[in-house]
Amino acid sequence: MSGSEQESTHRTIERVARESYGRLVAYLSAHTRDVGSAEDALSNALVAALETWPRDGVPQNLEAWLLTTARRSFIDLVRHRQVAEASEPTLALLRDESTHMTLSPEFPDERLKLLFVCAHPAIDPAMHTPLMLQTVLGLDAARIAHAFLISPTTMGQRLVRAKTKIRDGGYSV
Repeated sequence: MSGSEQESTHRTIERVARESYGRLVAYLSAHTRDVGSAEDALSNALVAALETWPRDGVPQNLEAWLLTTARRSFIDLVRHRQVAEASEPTLALLRDESTHMTLSPEFPDERLKLLFVCAHPAIDPAMHTPLMLQTVLGLDAARIAHAFLISPTTMGQRLVRAKTKIRDGGYSV
């Protein structure tokens, strides 16, 4: 794209931002009930337009393109918030533990507790040993599967299910 075409594209983006910003924010806010996130999503859409339109050309319906891109950005923002909120308790635990660990030159050996968690009655008894081999000794699923004469994929899936059960059950180490 030549310099004049790129300049024309930037002017088009400026014009659509000036003329449609309020209407698009209002529309997004009405559907999401979150003005701040609607503004953030539309800002992300305008940045995407600055990156995309000079390369791919200006779309036919500028507002529809911005609205679609802003919706996608809003969905990403919501997902990011959900992940952050879901990890908040874990991060708080890690923060508290790291504060304690910086005060102590050594940290405790928790492997025995981990063995007991791996042998928890809620976990399938057939998974106790493979789970211990992976979590305590660090063996990979392929080596464990070879020892138990099953496919590595199957063993990997079983290990993931067992770890998910530990996490969801809140069995602490």
